[in-house]
Amino acid sequence: MRFVIRADTSVVVAFEPTAAECLLEPGKTIVVEWFDGGDDGMVSLEAGCFVVAAPSGGYTRAWDSDGMEIYVGPESGPEAR
Repeated sequence: MRFVIRADTSVVVAFEPTAAECLLEPGKTIVVEWFDGGDDGMVSLEAGCFVVAAPSGGYTRAWDSDGMEIYVGPESGPEAR
């Protein structure tokens, strides 16, 4: 599954289960893709932090507005920052 995160204010995006975090600025986007696993992935807004939880047995990859991969865990590509 692939989806886009966009916000009208600065927000921290946290990726679970790795606890990796990045700041999403207004006008920017983060593209998230879930690979493998079940159908129980979740997104939620908690205390001003947008949380992306990978599905059971699966993993997450993410890219910023410029197409650069964001490091969110060991499955991130070799060019992830």
